[in-house]
Amino acid sequence: MSDAAIGFYNEIVAATPDATLHEISDKFLSDLLAQKASYGERPLSTFLRPKFITPDDLGRIESICLTLRDCVIKIKDAIADDPIILEQVGLSDGERRLCDIDPGFTRLSITSRWDAFMTKDSLKFVELNAESPAGIGYGDIMSDLYLGLPFMKRFNERYKLQSFATRTFLLRHLLETYREWKGTRPKRTVPNLAIVDWREVPTWSEFELLQEYFISQGVPTIVSDPRDLAYDGASLRQGDFEIDLVYKRILTNEFVERPDEVQPMVKAYEDHRVCMINSFRAKLVHKKSLFAILTHEKNKRLFNPAEHKIISQHIPWTRRVEKTKTKYKGRNIDLLDFITKHKDDLVIKPNDEYGGTGVALGWETPVDKWEKVIQSALNDFYVVQERVPIPREKFPYYENGLKFMDLIVDLDPYVFGPEVGGVLTRLSAGALANVTAGGGATSTFVLTER
Repeated sequence: MSDAAIGFYNEIVAATPDATLHEISDKFLSDLLAQKASYGERPLSTFLRPKFITPDDLGRIESICLTLRDCVIKIKDAIADDPIILEQVGLSDGERRLCDIDPGFTRLSITSRWDAFMTKDSLKFVELNAESPAGIGYGDIMSDLYLGLPFMKRFNERYKLQSFATRTFLLRHLLETYREWKGTRPKRTVPNLAIVDWREVPTWSEFELLQEYFISQGVPTIVSDPRDLAYDGASLRQGDFEIDLVYKRILTNEFVERPDEVQPMVKAYEDHRVCMINSFRAKLVHKKSLFAILTHEKNKRLFNPAEHKIISQHIPWTRRVEKTKTKYKGRNIDLLDFITKHKDDLVIKPNDEYGGTGVALGWETPVDKWEKVIQSALNDFYVVQERVPIPREKFPYYENGLKFMDLIVDLDPYVFGPEVGGVLTRLSAGALANVTAGGGATSTFVLTER
């Protein structure tokens, strides 16, 4: 159904007169910027079609994410009981100190995002952003703009589209966690909320969109830079605004690297004078090492047969890059020898970076450079991961006439506890599909025939 829908949609676009198409594209791009669906100064999308998935696709994603959540919870429990599992995570000393602080609630990650690739025959999850997943504020806005495109009127005669309300899931889980939080001061019925990140980040517009939505739902909200916060031992404040709940968008490693600038926020959190989501403990399952813990034979005891089946089908084989013996598809291997000889089937990536930083795709890396990548990885904490099938689709855009670009499609479900609350779709001409590295995004709709 998705292929037929894509073909029908692209036919509608191609049948649109050039002058009209030019006008539609210009308005779409200007509307994205006007409504803050932008990454810095550029619109998040230049493409005139959203991503379509079927109800069966969504049900499959939801079922797999639910099982993987159970696996992650088991890893969390094992980390608390077994220092050997904790060592596999690869925390720095500074991160360990922050993770030792009790957040006042039980869940590790309230809002997270699995990054995945889905083809007709495969659904592979390659990363988990459990710490500070971006994009939630943009999704609902972009969906409304796509639904307003003139092509949609004819398309809707044949297909019905269902969008996601990801901001609703986010706010509900923020508030539920605040109510669960065991703080040291009286809780308000409705908390004062602060979205906190560095003011120079290119995603600041997303925070403003979330602020507008949260306020519209009756939750007093500010967007704040941590350098503007003050803590007097009783409350965390920005000016006269007393903060109860922090939606933290700063990464934990930035707290370690810039301690003076975040000291009021950390101290208020440590004193349980503010509820902070996600907590520092989300870092325990945020790192790429999670996939090595999931797939390594030495951790097999952690999971039941049904979980092993899901892991084997949907989590690519992953190991820390080190001098060791291990298993690959049931056979014993020398890891470094295996990595050297099978580069076209492997990816090497740092344990904790984002935006494609430090990622080496073996099939795009010359042999001499691949050997240097391996040596560099041995001196730090890197993982090697099995290559997964990559889906591609043609998306229309206008640039001196209608064009179609064959793009990699990265399908990334947002997860809130046991619930999938939305799906981010990222598009890229190159093998690294992420917005930070220069890619784009589009909306995701669940598609049914009328």
